[in-house]
Amino acid sequence: MKKTIILILLLAASSAYSQSYPGCGANDLKCLGDAALKAMQANPKDPENYYNLALVFQRNGSHKEAVEAFGMYIAIPGVKPEYLADGYNNRGVSHRKLGRADLALADYSKAFELVPTEPKFVANRGNANTDLKKYDAALADYAAALKLNPQFAPAYSGRANLHGQRRNFNEAVADFTKAIEYSPDDPENYYNRAVMYREMRELDKAIADYDKYIPMMAGNPVYQADGYINLGIAKAMLGRREEAVADFTKVIELDPKRPNGYRARAVMYRELKKDDLAAADEKKAAELK
Repeated sequence: MKKTIILILLLAASSAYSQSYPGCGANDLKCLGDAALKAMQANPKDPENYYNLALVFQRNGSHKEAVEAFGMYIAIPGVKPEYLADGYNNRGVSHRKLGRADLALADYSKAFELVPTEPKFVANRGNANTDLKKYDAALADYAAALKLNPQFAPAYSGRANLHGQRRNFNEAVADFTKAIEYSPDDPENYYNRAVMYREMRELDKAIADYDKYIPMMAGNPVYQADGYINLGIAKAMLGRREEAVADFTKVIELDPKRPNGYRARAVMYRELKKDDLAAADEKKAAELK
C-alpha cells in the first residue's frame, strides 16, 4: 500500500509583459487566449502578443503550443535581454513539463547567460541537470543560485529533491526545512518533506507536514486527495487504522474516480475485520480500473 509521490519542482513562469486584456478575468484562460491570438494577428511584429499567448498555453497545460509560441517570441529581433531571458526560461519550463530535460537545460543556460544575476535561471538549470542525473552539475547550479541569493527557497527545494532522489534523506529534510523557512506559503515543500520523513520512518513528523499541506491546497481536490492518501498511509503504518479509514474516505470524496482510495480503504477494512465493507471497496476499485 505504500506510495511515494514527489512533486515536480518547477519555478513559476515569470512575466515579461502584462497578461491582462479588457473584459477577461485573470483566470479566464479561454478569453485571455482568444484576446492574445487576436492581438497577435492584428500586430504580428509585437513580441508581447506572442509572449502572452505562450503564457496562456502554459497555464492551460498546453506545453507543446507554449514551446512554439515562446519560440516565435524569442525569434523576434529587438527584445531586451532581460525579457528574452524570461522567454528562454519559460520555454524551458514547458520543455521540462514535456519531459525534454535536455532542451530545458539549453534554454535555462541561455537565460542565465543573458542575465547572470538571476538565481531563478540557474536554479532551474539545476533542476534540469537533476532530471538528467547530472548531479554534480546540479549541485553546482544550486550553489550558484544561493550565492546570488542565500534566501532563494527554490534552490533549496531543488537541491532537496536531488538529495531525495539519491536517498540522502537527512540532507533532503534539511534543505526542505530551509525552503520552508524562506517560503512558508509554498505547499510543495511540506508535502515533499513529509515524503522524506516517511522514508525515514519519522511518521509523526510526516503526518504533521501532511496536515499543513492539505488545507493549503483547498480548491484543488486532486492535490488534496494526494495529501490525504499519503496521510492515511502514514497513519496506517502506525497502526491507526480507524483514522486511516477516515483519510481514505476523504480521498474518495475528493476524487471519487481514483481507484487507489478504495483499495487503500479496503486494506484497512480487512485489517479491522470489516470484510463486507472491504469487499465493496475492492469491487469498486476493480470497476474503476
